[in-house]
Amino acid sequence: MSADALLANLPAMNAAADVRELAKAFRQLVWRAREVELLRVPDRLAAMRDVGMFLSSLQRHGVEPLEAVPEATDMLLAWGLSVDMVPRDTVLHYGVWNPAGKRQRMFLGDRQENVLIDAVRVGTMLIDEIAPTLAGLAQLHPRDVAFGEICHAAADQLETLPEIMNDVYRNVDPVKFYASRLGPFMTDVVVADRQYYGPAPVHVPLYLIDRLVWSSDHGDADLRYFQNDLVRYGLPQWRRLFQHTERAPSLVTRLVREFDHPAGPPATRVADAMDGVIRIMNGLVTFRTTHNLLAGGAYTDDSRYSTGTAGVSPGLLNHILTLTRDCAQYARSRRTGTRS
Repeated sequence: MSADALLANLPAMNAAADVRELAKAFRQLVWRAREVELLRVPDRLAAMRDVGMFLSSLQRHGVEPLEAVPEATDMLLAWGLSVDMVPRDTVLHYGVWNPAGKRQRMFLGDRQENVLIDAVRVGTMLIDEIAPTLAGLAQLHPRDVAFGEICHAAADQLETLPEIMNDVYRNVDPVKFYASRLGPFMTDVVVADRQYYGPAPVHVPLYLIDRLVWSSDHGDADLRYFQNDLVRYGLPQWRRLFQHTERAPSLVTRLVREFDHPAGPPATRVADAMDGVIRIMNGLVTFRTTHNLLAGGAYTDDSRYSTGTAGVSPGLLNHILTLTRDCAQYARSRRTGTRS
């Protein structure tokens, strides 16, 4: 049976909790991958995605997948090493590298799952496009006309993120669907004695935008731990960008320095650039506010779901929202000349 056919049957296997068939399909995919030399990176990513869907499904049904199919361990380690990523499926495999349409891989085959996959796919590709452009501002002075233009262009693009989250908010039930049905497929798996998070939506690389715009020098220990934990599940170039900006001043800081300059008020271009950065910050706050409403509804102290996927609690998400909102207010106060 082809990989497409096996994956098309996955929702039915999961609905029946048929661990015997899940393990059989998992093993078939691993054996097939051993017979074919996967020379191209996209082929390895696709193989990890398909194998990972069964890996995650077995784990969801209470079976340690690599105890059931131990021969998969070496394959997962080799694939992860060859693409410089963790040795299991991630949200990128489940979202960005998941073919749309009839070939789309799904755990449940539910319309709400399709909404989430689309949200991950669009959001990740958008951030992947914007982050290098914002990183390039390190080569420009805030008074350069291009600086402000790039900030506003990024703000325009990022307006899509709150729209995506609003679509999820309208179409996905946080408790009955996400927390109780889909979330259990995103639990941790042990590979070669190391524990790895499942393909959690929280791994969409919003931390890259945060890092560049404000959090490199306006975060705290909790935020730094959270970001360093997430970045391990991203692309190698994201990790390099993240590490390269570890001690770099954020866009907020660079622009505030211009406003605080003793020589007097900044040029109109600097004010325009600050307006662009404030727009980005406002978009992040709007996105996080809606996201936190969803997370707060799904994971509460009164329910069995007190912690979200990848171990992220609603309390941590609220803390990050507060930091984002506070920094946005800080930028606005400097823009208007108010000093706290």
